[in-house]
Amino acid sequence: MEKELLIGDESHTSYGTDHLHAPRVAQDASSDSSPFEGASAPPYELLDNRPIDEEEDSGKEVLCGSSDQLPHEEHEGLHSHLTERNILSVSEYDVKEALLRFAASKCCYRTAPAKGMNLQKLTPLNTYRYRLETFTETRETYSASGIYNGGFVDSPAVAPPPAPWEIMVDPPPLFTDCEMHLPIPHSYSVENCPNCKGRGAIMCQSCKGAGKKKCSACDGTGTNTQEDYNVCSWCAGTGDNRCSSCRSNGWLKCRRCIGSGILLFHTELTITWKNNVLERIADIDSGLPNHHFKDVAGKEILSDEHFSVYPIVDFPEPSIDDYSRACIEQHKIQFASGSLHRILKQKQAIELLPVTKAEYEWKGKLYSFYVFGNENQVYTKDYPGKCCCSLM
Repeated sequence: MEKELLIGDESHTSYGTDHLHAPRVAQDASSDSSPFEGASAPPYELLDNRPIDEEEDSGKEVLCGSSDQLPHEEHEGLHSHLTERNILSVSEYDVKEALLRFAASKCCYRTAPAKGMNLQKLTPLNTYRYRLETFTETRETYSASGIYNGGFVDSPAVAPPPAPWEIMVDPPPLFTDCEMHLPIPHSYSVENCPNCKGRGAIMCQSCKGAGKKKCSACDGTGTNTQEDYNVCSWCAGTGDNRCSSCRSNGWLKCRRCIGSGILLFHTELTITWKNNVLERIADIDSGLPNHHFKDVAGKEILSDEHFSVYPIVDFPEPSIDDYSRACIEQHKIQFASGSLHRILKQKQAIELLPVTKAEYEWKGKLYSFYVFGNENQVYTKDYPGKCCCSLM
């Protein structure tokens, strides 16, 4: 049997695991070691007591935990980013090219204003984006059934079925969406088909089990005044016709059990790995709607990855501290409680997002637009070169 793992938008197939080896369970872990064993996270309460992984030498500052846990030197590196926030990230040439490219991409925009504008002022409005990623594993069970062709049944009488979290599986790469379906060992049973209640057949709904239907030609009277002998030729005077749906049997073979009346049931385990993301943009009241930052990149200035991250403290922009604390608490409430979800890993990051407001003059009037993101995207509400188009 094949199992499909759905990773992102692609499907990857795993072969042979069903009939070569049953899914590993916790009590068998000692005899079959694997680098992925134990990948499923323990309850959240135990994560707070785990030793924190050593920081990788990535060259990015990491600032988390409470302020009294950190030496003062770890705060100093962030002041340079506060200064960088007030520095222009684009040149006058870049700004003009960005607006020209923007106007050329719009079918109803003329490029003349972008080519001939008189640039008056550039104002840096750089801001920060906070991003929290929580990689979770969810396990749910449901009943599944199939055709029973006889033979051995791996029922609870053979051995107790393992609990959902006792089954060990190989997880996908971290922070990658994936889904897996597995039958739980020792959960099989042979039971009556619920569709036909074990009969192997269901009543024909066309004739309600009678095997015949009222003749439509004579409306069940058996007579027809338009014919010579006053007898309905369609039903030979009986008033009924043979039901073609069930061939006068009154019953139809059950499609679910193919007429056997029994099915092989088992408990199916669905494992879902999901990267849950929360993003917040520091509000700078610039006039640029925050949703435009969704598809642009910035400069990552802080990165922190652990089993459980701590809120950021004493960041130069105070709202980032609040966002970090609120997002971490939201994911903790959402995923660290209950028996369905477990947090496997968390990652938080801060990006410096370049934003520049450009003011320019065109034909004696003042206009403005924004250039933002590493891609130099443009946003404007009052571009002067719009024209009206109509489709014939």
